[in-house]
Amino acid sequence: MSDVVQSVRQLLQDFIAPELREIKSDVKRLDSKIESDTSRLEEKITSETKRLENKIDSESRQMGADMKRLESKVDSGFAHLGSMIENANLRAELEATRDIANLRERVTRLEVERGIQRQ
Repeated sequence: MSDVVQSVRQLLQDFIAPELREIKSDVKRLDSKIESDTSRLEEKITSETKRLENKIDSESRQMGADMKRLESKVDSGFAHLGSMIENANLRAELEATRDIANLRERVTRLEVERGIQRQ
């Protein structure tokens, strides 16, 4: 029995132990590669995230500037429209005032022609 145990022990030392050491070495190498690849991937993700954030910030600033220009144009358009309405109202008032003045003149002429005294 001792020979069998010794044979098994020798078999373990000669074949299985070196294989286990090699597998352990391979696992360590793979762990190292995975860590390296993971770090590289995280750096790429971080870099791309920063690039996208910068792009979004740039587009946001551009949109803000565009909105301000648009608001300015709209405000200017409304101011111009308000001015045009005010001018139209003033012209209408002026025309009404002229019409009233013309009517007063006519009434005064008629009163003079008919000899009517104003009270």
